[in-house]
Amino acid sequence: MQKEKKTAQELADMIQAEITVAGTFVRVHPDKAYGWHPTVFAGPQNAHALQMEAERIAARLRTKYDLKEENVPGEEL
Repeated sequence: MQKEKKTAQELADMIQAEITVAGTFVRVHPDKAYGWHPTVFAGPQNAHALQMEAERIAARLRTKYDLKEENVPGEEL
């Protein structure tokens, strides 16, 4: 079964919706081993726990979604 493709922003938004700690931001990046990987930006007191939570959410979402390739300005050379 083919997975639905989502942009990095769409995947980050999905993870962000499940992490409801104020002042926390999620970004998704391509990853050669897993296809894509979330990075959480949060205060130092929460950073590790929130990163681990984002990774658990991402593991579940990876079963349904692949990262859609996007054109990055300056990389088409």
